[in-house]
Amino acid sequence: MISAALLRGPRDFALTQIPEFELADDQVMIQVAACGICGSDLRYYHGENPWALHTLGISLPNPPNIVLGHEFAGKVVNAGAFPALEGKRVAVMSFKTCGMCESCRSGRENLCRNTVHLGHGAGWGTRQYYPGGIAETCPAWGSHCFELPDAMSFEQAAMLDVVGVGVHAARVAGVRPGASVVVFGAGPIGNAIMQASRAMGASRVFVIDTYDVALDIARTCGATLAIKAGHVEPVSAIREANSGNCSFAFDTVGTADTLHKCIGLLAEGGAIVNMAVHDMEMPLKPLALGSERALRTSCNFLPEEFPLSLSLVLSGQINVEPWITHRFPLSEVEKAFDTALNKERHGAFKVMIHPTSGA
Repeated sequence: MISAALLRGPRDFALTQIPEFELADDQVMIQVAACGICGSDLRYYHGENPWALHTLGISLPNPPNIVLGHEFAGKVVNAGAFPALEGKRVAVMSFKTCGMCESCRSGRENLCRNTVHLGHGAGWGTRQYYPGGIAETCPAWGSHCFELPDAMSFEQAAMLDVVGVGVHAARVAGVRPGASVVVFGAGPIGNAIMQASRAMGASRVFVIDTYDVALDIARTCGATLAIKAGHVEPVSAIREANSGNCSFAFDTVGTADTLHKCIGLLAEGGAIVNMAVHDMEMPLKPLALGSERALRTSCNFLPEEFPLSLSLVLSGQINVEPWITHRFPLSEVEKAFDTALNKERHGAFKVMIHPTSGA
């Protein structure tokens, strides 16, 4: 038996004992050293299924008994068919695609409708429990485990999933050297997009949020300007700082207001990438997207972008250290989720759980 953070249903969440998962032929067992609480974990907690919304474009209910957590790293304690990984410190790419569908064959694996995803309950069929990283141990695919350099910590490695999402979004937009970028929402995904855009050559990166902690971290991580919405009018402030509209805009909030502000700030020929796909109606005048402005969404990341993200963090081009504001042992996972769910009360940005101390 292992201790695991189990989501039995919407808002029905607790630390409990479950049987350790059996390994498939292509899997290894990870003793989890660090696992971040993601915004999607919070959406699952409330009963939403963000994977289905982003990948399938539909709203689906979640199965019961999901072990949450997909941002994790640890030590291989059972290497199965991968003896070279035995005892290795690894980062885990937490999803596996089918390799056979049109999306996979055309290099768009992130859109594979047959994806199997740790911590999400997606693609596993019907089972008693669905594996995830907020547990003492978690199975992972051996081919999806990346040995960590000595200079990279487990916490840094656990953030590679977030970095990958930011890198992919910046690539979807087509961020280019010299571009100007605005990001609405300065949480971990927004921060990752901001830093990935810098790494891709953007000369000016602006972020907008209402949360002081996120804005302070954005400044630490290299934002050209971090604006607190409500204190100043962000559209005019960014236009003034940028001497005009921005080449690219990213919406990690997903409201009608933030989308319209993105459109208002977008230069001709620019692109908006919506990172927060919600099941809601939103009025939009097609004229607002004239002059070859584009509106896109971004989903997960490509397998090739995970090792790229590792390299960007290892080289210091993306700094994840300031993100982690709170750390909890697995025994305090409910307190950890309360901290993440009520971030402004606790001053939280990224909450990290350490399921084991021996990894």
